[in-house]
Amino acid sequence: MWKSLEGTVSIPLRFAPLGSGRYPCKLLLLSRHDVRVYLLEGIVNEEVPEAELLFKTPAFQPLTQNIPIKNESKKLSKFHVKIEGEWFHGPPILHVGPGETIQYPLTFKPILECEIMGKLTLQNEVDGMAHIVEIDGIGTKPIALDHIIIDCKVGKVTDKSIIVPNYTKSLLTFKVTSDLSIVWGNSFITIEPDDSIPYTLHVCPWKRGTFKGAIMFFVKSRDEEESQEETDTEKDFSSQETPSDQSTIIFEEYSEEKVKALKIWYHLEIRSSPGPPVDIIELHCIALETTCIEIPISNSKNQPVCLDVKLTCSALNGPVEMTLAPLESVTYIVWYSPATTGYKEERCVLGLDCNLLLSL
Repeated sequence: MWKSLEGTVSIPLRFAPLGSGRYPCKLLLLSRHDVRVYLLEGIVNEEVPEAELLFKTPAFQPLTQNIPIKNESKKLSKFHVKIEGEWFHGPPILHVGPGETIQYPLTFKPILECEIMGKLTLQNEVDGMAHIVEIDGIGTKPIALDHIIIDCKVGKVTDKSIIVPNYTKSLLTFKVTSDLSIVWGNSFITIEPDDSIPYTLHVCPWKRGTFKGAIMFFVKSRDEEESQEETDTEKDFSSQETPSDQSTIIFEEYSEEKVKALKIWYHLEIRSSPGPPVDIIELHCIALETTCIEIPISNSKNQPVCLDVKLTCSALNGPVEMTLAPLESVTYIVWYSPATTGYKEERCVLGLDCNLLLSL
C-alpha cells in the first residue's frame, strides 16, 4: 500500500459480479497496531428490463395495469418512480413494507392514435436496487367522449352546449363536422392549451323520430387547404351557420406533427317529438261506414317534393307516399272506416312539416 500525504491510502478492489443482485462482503485490515473492518455491498441491476408490458386502448380511454413490487428485505423500502413515455402516468413514490408485495398502478391514457415506447424504473432508496420494466403503448381510434341526448320538437330550433377539451400544450383550432343534416354551428373553434370551452350546437328536425349520428372535431393547421372531396354533410354543416355564429379563426404551428392527428367526437341522439298540428279537422261519421276526408296539400318550392305519409290508426286508409311537382297543389284523400262508436283523436303526418289532428 502507498501512503499519501494526507495520511490515507488507496486500496484497489476488483468487483466482478456474475449476475444482478446484492453482494455484501467484509474487508479486514490488520497491522501490528490496528485492526479495521469495512462492510461493503455491491448492487448490480439488470442490463435488460425485467419485464415488458404492452398497453393497447382507444384514445381517451385509460388503461391501468397493476405491477407487483416485492420487498424481500427486512426493512421498509421506498421506491422512487421514473416513467419515460408520453401519456403514461402513475404515483411518483411507492412504499413497500418488509416482506410485502405492493401493486404499482401504471396507467396509459393516449389522446390520439399513436405508438409509444417507454420505460418504467423503480429505484429503491434504501439499497439502490432498480426494477426496470419496458412499456409500450398503442392508442387506437378514439371512442366517443360522451353520448349526448337532445330532446326537441319538430320545426323548433334547440340549442345544446357541448364541452370540448384541449388536452395538449398547444393552442389548437378544430374544424367541426357532423353526419346529421339537421344540426349546425360554428365551422371552427379555437381552444387554449389545457383548457375546455363550450360549443353551441343548433338542432332543428323536420320530422318526428330518433336520429343518431356524431359530431367531430378535427385539428386544422394554418396551411391546410380545404379538401375538394368534402362530403355533402360537411358542406351542409358549414352552410347552415347563422350570422351570429361567426368566430375568429386562430391557427397555430404545432411543435409535434402527431398532434395534427387529434380527433374528438361525440355520439348524438336526437329525439324529435311532433309539434302542434297545423290544422284540426273534426269529422262526424257512422260506425261501420266509410267516410272520405279531403286534405289540401301544396308545394311552395321550385322543385319536386316527395312526402311520406303516416296514419296513426288502422281505421284510416290512404296512400303512404305522395309526390308533388313544383308549385303544385293537390288534395290528399283519407278513408275512415270506424268499427266502434266513440270519440277519438288521430293524426295524419304528411312529409316533413304537415301534422294534422283528426277529431273523429
